[in-house]
Amino acid sequence: MGAGRKSGAPLRSGLDRVGPFHPYLVYAAVLLVDLIGVVLILAALVWIGDTVEDLFWPGGREWVDF
Repeated sequence: MGAGRKSGAPLRSGLDRVGPFHPYLVYAAVLLVDLIGVVLILAALVWIGDTVEDLFWPGGREWVDF
């Protein structure tokens, strides 16, 4: 009747598995997604800065080429 544990006992580190995955693998995947998000935010800020800079000082070297 109760919600039994299908994956067995906790790992030697004391952490529980996340589905079929080791917790460190899940932590790494979350860290990778966070880093990708930070890179995308920084790229958007650079693109916006380059666009605003072109309004004031047209010409010159472009920071971002799309």
